[in-house]
Amino acid sequence: MSESGTSDLVAQLRAAIGLPGGRVKARDKVNQAMIRHWCDAMQDHNPVHVDPDAAAKSVHGAIVAPPAMMNAWTMQGLLPPHLRAADAPASSTTTYGRLDAAGYTSVVATDSEHDYDRYLRLGDDLTGFSTLTEVSEEKHTGLGIGHFVTTETEYRNQDDEVVGHMLFRILKFKPGTGRVAAAAGAGGETAQKAHPTDSDHNEEAHPARPERRETTLLYGEVEEGTVLAPCPIPITATLIVSTAIASRDYQDVHHDRELAIKRGSPDIFMNILTTSGLCSRYVTDWAGPEAILRRLAIRLGVPNYPHDTMTMTAQVTEKKPGGLIEVALRGSNRLGNHVTGTITLELPS
Repeated sequence: MSESGTSDLVAQLRAAIGLPGGRVKARDKVNQAMIRHWCDAMQDHNPVHVDPDAAAKSVHGAIVAPPAMMNAWTMQGLLPPHLRAADAPASSTTTYGRLDAAGYTSVVATDSEHDYDRYLRLGDDLTGFSTLTEVSEEKHTGLGIGHFVTTETEYRNQDDEVVGHMLFRILKFKPGTGRVAAAAGAGGETAQKAHPTDSDHNEEAHPARPERRETTLLYGEVEEGTVLAPCPIPITATLIVSTAIASRDYQDVHHDRELAIKRGSPDIFMNILTTSGLCSRYVTDWAGPEAILRRLAIRLGVPNYPHDTMTMTAQVTEKKPGGLIEVALRGSNRLGNHVTGTITLELPS
């Protein structure tokens, strides 16, 4: 596309900024089966999500969904487009649809920020109201030539109560225009060497996963500068695929290696909902089962490919009024930083 054509496209897309966007209703009410599926895939063993007796004795009083699941409830999964809600935007007229038509058919998430007004309970019926907030000029990235698109979504339950917000940024890019694809050539051999192999995965020892706290830290027990024990997370194809399915994300790059390679990636890679869930798991395992997440903000860097290990590290950076603490975290693999971000927790006093 010519420079003038790109400018015209950006102008058309930006005309929708701030206008009421799509309304997407969850296909299912918050339910124990989907929560258990998520927790199994994420290896999140917090009893307030799966143990009715423990949850009843907790500050929640009943089972609650993992907060990082918030946007998973409104993911449409494999539902055919013609069966989607009548008030969901038509794909041909959305920002994403117009970018698809212009050749930017590949997508990867880059940033996600969640604010949790309250945890979701069994039976909650969620609806997301999205608004376009930003479209970038055309950018040349390692994955390809594309545009960053940012949306904000407000989530409400069946009583029209606001339960949370999400800022979400993706890169829509043209497959085969990135540095990885260019290095791979027609045969893809170089691309296959661009990420770790089984032998790489076994080369070095990693610390054991820290034990999950069964009681919850008190606000007064935590000091600024407290360092969390490192947590290794083996990145397997099973983890990548199972967590993508648990988050209802059926983008082919997260489960189909052949199609992932065609889109310019050397292999399948982890989705951002999984990264959010693993960050949440890491911090709540350290803080205890009744620590309440109030905010999660992450940015992705290098991908998590199979046959590697991501090691999570974190530090308490600030104590705030109201029992709140902020934890800065990082997840690194052999290629560099996969994720950086912060989590705000509320601890009992």
